[in-house]
Amino acid sequence: MSDFIISSESIMDLTNEYVKELGVSFIKSNYELNGKIFLDDFGKSLDMDSFYKDMENGSSPSTSAINTQEYINYFKQMLEEGKDILHVCLSSGLSIQYPCLLQAIDILKEDYPERKIYPIDSKMASSGVGLLIKKLVAYKNEGLSIEELYQWAKDNCLHVICYTSNENLEYLARGGRLSKTAAGIGKHLHICPLIQFDDTGHMFVGQKIRTKKKLINTMIKKMQENAYDGLDYADDVFVNHAKNEDLAIEVKDMLLDNFKNLKEVKIFNIGPTIGSHIGPGAISIFFWGKSRKE
Repeated sequence: MSDFIISSESIMDLTNEYVKELGVSFIKSNYELNGKIFLDDFGKSLDMDSFYKDMENGSSPSTSAINTQEYINYFKQMLEEGKDILHVCLSSGLSIQYPCLLQAIDILKEDYPERKIYPIDSKMASSGVGLLIKKLVAYKNEGLSIEELYQWAKDNCLHVICYTSNENLEYLARGGRLSKTAAGIGKHLHICPLIQFDDTGHMFVGQKIRTKKKLINTMIKKMQENAYDGLDYADDVFVNHAKNEDLAIEVKDMLLDNFKNLKEVKIFNIGPTIGSHIGPGAISIFFWGKSRKE
């Protein structure tokens, strides 16, 4: 069985230390803030507190999709080392990156016909991609081949569930995902949209909930309803936030109080690529559960 690499992108919103522990490779996207270009590298180029503080002060960062040539440059070294690659990409429902990935793979086949790159459309974003990556690493360590992992990822990526929200609707309005009028009304009524992913990897507002406290309670309740084995859920949960660590810790404590068999609950920052669109104050949970097709 040939050696292979599990690969993804910095939009998986983990940390450099955690990614190193997992032993995965990743390609960095970039973003522009106040006229400067930064790498999305888990806050190494610009720490996340500074990034979100700039947004709170009125800055509007813009993001760039990873293009075909950038994928080609990234993969070449691994291919030249004789490695096959399983690459997990940001949802095709949110970005043009997946078509660029496929184009890059087609081009590289000509120069490296003996090597294979297996593309996975995660139909997910942020630490939900990270959750999928962690599972793939665990199965690789158990001895699964790259072909087996590829099939497993395609069969199970829709079992990664996400609930996310932001009490401050200003940033969703800035990005055109919500009208300014709706954002103004929502702010006045303390409405928090509960945002989810559908089976095509697009985001949608599943519910509109008044007050942050009710929002968090709803997230916990919906996890009880949709997680594998309900309250007996015994796998990982990733919680991430955009400059809202106190709330993330509160959510983690509630998860531990309600789900007694959890394997691990990790808190991560929402990185700049995703954070540019959802804004400071956002909170998300990711877990394994019923298929989003159901």
